[in-house]
Amino acid sequence: METSKKKGKRRTRSKFRTKILFLFLGFFAGFVMLFVFNAPFREALFKKVLGYDTPENTCILVVGQDSIKPLRSDTIILVFLNTERNRIMLYSVPRDSRFYIPDRERYDKINHAYAFGGIKLLKKTLEEGLGISIPYFVEVDYEGFEKVIDLLGGVEIEVEERMKYQDKAQNFFIDLKPGRQVLDGEKALQYVRFRADKLGDIGRIKRQQKFLQALLGKMEQLDNIVKAPEILESLRSALVTNLQTEELIRIALWYKGLEEKDIRFVMMPGEPTYIEGVSYWKPDFEEARKIILDFFDEEVSNP
Repeated sequence: METSKKKGKRRTRSKFRTKILFLFLGFFAGFVMLFVFNAPFREALFKKVLGYDTPENTCILVVGQDSIKPLRSDTIILVFLNTERNRIMLYSVPRDSRFYIPDRERYDKINHAYAFGGIKLLKKTLEEGLGISIPYFVEVDYEGFEKVIDLLGGVEIEVEERMKYQDKAQNFFIDLKPGRQVLDGEKALQYVRFRADKLGDIGRIKRQQKFLQALLGKMEQLDNIVKAPEILESLRSALVTNLQTEELIRIALWYKGLEEKDIRFVMMPGEPTYIEGVSYWKPDFEEARKIILDFFDEEVSNP
């Protein structure tokens, strides 16, 4: 017959296993609620339990580099985060926009600021031209872009028209057929770089915004959670940024709670023009600044 001592030990082990089981189920439920549902309590959980705090309103300068030496900013996007009102604005700046470049003391195309002085001069030019502060930046090259898209399993998008173009100097070729399709990294890069149509760079910006919208939707899918470590590692090797890991996590967790309606895509207002035989995008700086101020509903300026 089993002694009371043995029975006691068995009950203790059973209680211990039960506690472990409930602990595991609790962690599993928390994981599901955190990544699958955009539940309101998620932010409170991180604030109270893990010390997470909502990131502050800010601006991140995202630059896509071309492959010509010296490197120029092929794509320029200002990502404005309004964390008080839970919304994002992706503000595209045409690469041919005519800005005053401080260190060069002359007006020139905005992408030349990057060629002259890298991210530092580009940031300074945008800050002075738009009257804003840009604390953070992200730089990405073509190879890194392709790698991330491939890790995500490609992005489905409607290609609007036949796109065919070649640039032998950069060993770059575009060959896309129209229709809905899943673009891998190589094809996605072709899609976002194509500008050999009547709208030129403005048409390309519209396609880039359309692609970014599809990409953000793709990254929300559950099956990409298991790929997160691999994607993060790829991003680290592909990006140059002054954002710390903790800041990236805070922004990513905050972003998980947003809906599609909270993300706005705009292009800096202006018009095409020729000055001394050179083609530019002439920004409407007054309207450009107003769009930013309206987004935050408060004054946004350099400290």
